[in-house]
Amino acid sequence: MKIIISTVCSVLLAMILASEAGAQKPASPEIPGNTFIVTDFGAKGDGATINTSAIQEALDKAATAGGKVIIPKGNFLTGPLVIRSHTNLELQKGAFLKLRNEIDSIPVEKERYRNLISINKASDIKISGEGTIDGQGQIWWDKFTAKELIYRRPQLLFAERVERLELEGITFLNPPNTHVSLKNCKEVYIHHISIEAPEKSRNTDGLNISVKNCLIEDCSIRTGDDNIAINFGSRNNTTDEPECENITIRNCTFGYGHGLSIGSYTAGGLRNLTVRNCTFEGTTSGIRIKTARGRGGLVENLTYADLKMNHVKWPVFISAYYPKEPISPEADSAQPIDKTTPVYRNISLANITIQNGGDAVKIWGIPESPITGIRFVNVKIDAKKGMQIYHAKEVRFERSSIRVAEGERLKTYNATVTGLE
Repeated sequence: MKIIISTVCSVLLAMILASEAGAQKPASPEIPGNTFIVTDFGAKGDGATINTSAIQEALDKAATAGGKVIIPKGNFLTGPLVIRSHTNLELQKGAFLKLRNEIDSIPVEKERYRNLISINKASDIKISGEGTIDGQGQIWWDKFTAKELIYRRPQLLFAERVERLELEGITFLNPPNTHVSLKNCKEVYIHHISIEAPEKSRNTDGLNISVKNCLIEDCSIRTGDDNIAINFGSRNNTTDEPECENITIRNCTFGYGHGLSIGSYTAGGLRNLTVRNCTFEGTTSGIRIKTARGRGGLVENLTYADLKMNHVKWPVFISAYYPKEPISPEADSAQPIDKTTPVYRNISLANITIQNGGDAVKIWGIPESPITGIRFVNVKIDAKKGMQIYHAKEVRFERSSIRVAEGERLKTYNATVTGLE
């Protein structure tokens, strides 16, 4: 038995070390030394002037020559902006870039209000500084709840097909919709940023990402939806390469929100995710993986280590049914496998402490594609209710303890679970 335990721990340690070795800082943006100050183009930080044209002119100059666009201290109202290659947008301390809150003034494209900042098919972009990007989202949330909006709400930052992107130091506040969306981006470094929206705000995801070679570290996220969502909905080629690959998230703090989520669209594939040394305080979920038949794909090689969770309703939630599981695992039968069948495999959880949890663990695969290869090593759980492990195989516990306040500690169906005393 000691030999087996030693072997398992060695394998897990090797996986963690391999993941950490791949977590080197992504390639930095290459940006010339030119400087453009938005007030030189007529922008006024008086909280009343609409500065869209002036700020965009500065960004266009930077796009031509390459360089840094500076927003100094002040309250700068603006409409939608576009950032192009070789540009660093820097918000200095005390600078606020605010989306104007007259909804009718925001242009509409493709059935959506334009985002505050858009970046498309570009390279070498940086958004940095001690300033704040504020979506002034309350009016949008109210109208959305009242069903008074015709088009989809804007996001604070939307970047698609961008290579070498860095976000540093910025505070993102109160978006009408998501704070930051990155779609099909490569070489992404996000660090020391703060993201915050009210707990009851609608669809205000913190980071919604589809990326390769990405490092996220030293960030604080509290929001009304997923703190981080890794989404990879469709693959537009016939290769076996995943849409998302080599992502490390470390040294981050998650407050209220729906946790660190994968899915619900996973058809593009995810390989090699490491989440390390993070805390979850009052999030709805902690580790959250969700998808369903028709939107699934391959999700593999996930490592979660050195995490602390407190007052998390669903600390470990891994489900191939979304948005809702069947009444019972017996109520569903196997269906034919196709390219959108959910596949989860090789998931490791190590050195995790969960206190005041709700449901300790939910692992719920589908009959035709059981979740395979989940390892719990030194995981300590104190929760209200026990574990549900359905349609899963090779679920293994080592040096772990589960304490529940009510009901059964473990329920299984079509599952192989070992090592839990």
